Amino acid sequence: MDAGIGVTTKRWAVLAALIFTAPVAAQDLPTDQLERHADVVRQDMLLKSTMGNGPAHRNDRARRATPQQVAACSNKARFRSEYGVNHPKVRKLYDLCRSISR
Repeated sequence: MDAGIGVTTKRWAVLAALIFTAPVAAQDLPTDQLERHADVVRQDMLLKSTMGNGPAHRNDRARRATPQQVAACSNKARFRSEYGVNHPKVRKLYDLCRSISR
């Protein structure tokens, strides 16, 4: 009978150890997930800055206006008076000038 009590006691001890250590081990999970998420966000930001998809890249077009675009935008008032405000090419010219901040 002593052997049966010893086995039962060991089972309870193992069960108690599992019950009390499981919450402690589970507390590391959210921290690991947050760290992995932060790594993914960091890598995504690095990739976007390397690939030139960031806001700075989008504003580069405004700084890189070609001489022809600048010349056309400087004459947009003349084109508007010559062809009219509703002419499709005049509208396209105004869109171009707006996109290069002219």
